[in-house]
Amino acid sequence: MNPLEKRVEELERRIALLEGGGRSPAGPAPADLLALIQSRPGTILYGGAAGFGERDYLWAMEHPAAEVAAAHWPAAATLLEHLGSAPRLALLAAVLHEPRTSRELQEILGETSTGHLYHHLKDLQSAGLLVQPRRGEYAIAPHAVVPLMTIVAIAMELGS
Repeated sequence: MNPLEKRVEELERRIALLEGGGRSPAGPAPADLLALIQSRPGTILYGGAAGFGERDYLWAMEHPAAEVAAAHWPAAATLLEHLGSAPRLALLAAVLHEPRTSRELQEILGETSTGHLYHHLKDLQSAGLLVQPRRGEYAIAPHAVVPLMTIVAIAMELGS
């Protein structure tokens, strides 16, 4: 079997494990997830599946733990700085289920100026977390849904 065939076979195995053999869309049972993690020693695995309305998101990633440990961690600071603001997280949460207009987002933030709102929106767009499907309308970038929810879940776990 060539390396590409091995890789495809491994991906198919992992997808089957993640799908949980026909279990609920909530994902695999914890034992299956632990088995997946144990089958990949020295690897950082993360991902998830989420559905909002008619949109479904499935995302998974893995990195060798040694590469993550040896990486230049301050490079992650830029994205974390973009997320390190309660108003920005509120904006991302607001567009998680559906696109919102700038007027709706202004109402969600409440006591903030239009300039302040657009500063946050521009910052989230430059970070690749928000997209603008139409003028004056904002949506979460599809590739960012599960990673963002993973970051928030981890932050809540570490903060408890």
